[in-house]
Amino acid sequence: MMKYIYIIIFIVFSFNILIAGEDAGSRASYTRTGWVGARYVALGKAAEVIVDDAFAIYWNPAGLCDLSGRESLSIDEIKAKAKKGDVDDIKEEDLVTFSEGEDRNGAAQIVASGAMLAIEREAGFAGAGFSLWGGVFGAGLYSIRSDDIVTRDVDGYKTGTTSYSGNIGYLSYGKYIGDTAVGLSIKGLYEKIGEYSYSGAGADLGVQTEIIPFFKVGFVLQDIGTGLYPMDNYPDVEKEYDLGNMSMKLSAAITTRGSDFIIAFSGVKKIEQEQYEINVGMQYDLSQFMAIYLGLNDSFFSSGVSFSIWGTEIAYAFAYDKIDYGYNNIVSVKIAL
Repeated sequence: MMKYIYIIIFIVFSFNILIAGEDAGSRASYTRTGWVGARYVALGKAAEVIVDDAFAIYWNPAGLCDLSGRESLSIDEIKAKAKKGDVDDIKEEDLVTFSEGEDRNGAAQIVASGAMLAIEREAGFAGAGFSLWGGVFGAGLYSIRSDDIVTRDVDGYKTGTTSYSGNIGYLSYGKYIGDTAVGLSIKGLYEKIGEYSYSGAGADLGVQTEIIPFFKVGFVLQDIGTGLYPMDNYPDVEKEYDLGNMSMKLSAAITTRGSDFIIAFSGVKKIEQEQYEINVGMQYDLSQFMAIYLGLNDSFFSSGVSFSIWGTEIAYAFAYDKIDYGYNNIVSVKIAL
């Protein structure tokens, strides 16, 4: 099964290379802003391999699998394999299930984050994930907006103000195939620039896999077939589907025993651009209740802290803005049900 997934990734990558223009920009670029989950912003947005909660709906849908863990054999299946002497397929987590005397239950989680960004921008995300059909289903909504944007004529004189908003609705599903987590997000887009409205759709495909116990890798194809279409007959806008460009994200993480220290790296290639974006993040758990984070998002500093108690995590992140070198503040909450 994994062979076919890698073939699909290769075909999509090759197609986007052929259609992409050099440094041409991309339609629906607000899908790439990444102001989702304070922990992942604080880690320099090196999130694709370490995301393990419902924020994975945005970062890498394969990370949803961590809500319920690798699929375990039932107690009856373990007994049947043991009687036949077929013990090679019985994993450590299966033995834990057997020793506890009960099958693993599903998991559910809700998350939300809000960001106050420089130059009067705001972003928010809300989502939920729960076990379904042997995997984890997720749904979420991401929104970014900016009000009172100054408009100017060709000579640079102010002509008034306008507003902008971009919204993405996600339906995601993640499932383990062997020891590899695979996830897919289907998303609907809505964008409004002043009085002009656009709609569209797209998809994200991601994988996560543990190479050795302390080394994990992840890969994401973001914005597969993403684009926008004008929702009315605007006189100065062509009424056609405006296809955007894809981003490829390769990420790796090293963890210590017990996962109290994590260092993550990610390389991002926006197909229409020549340069790469390099992100680095470090997490250190001071205790089971508190963790601190440091990161570099393409050389822009970020940091943060999180507190966990009674199945609830509250996190804060501070990050420098890449557009106007201002300051961004992000708060998020995660609740296990």
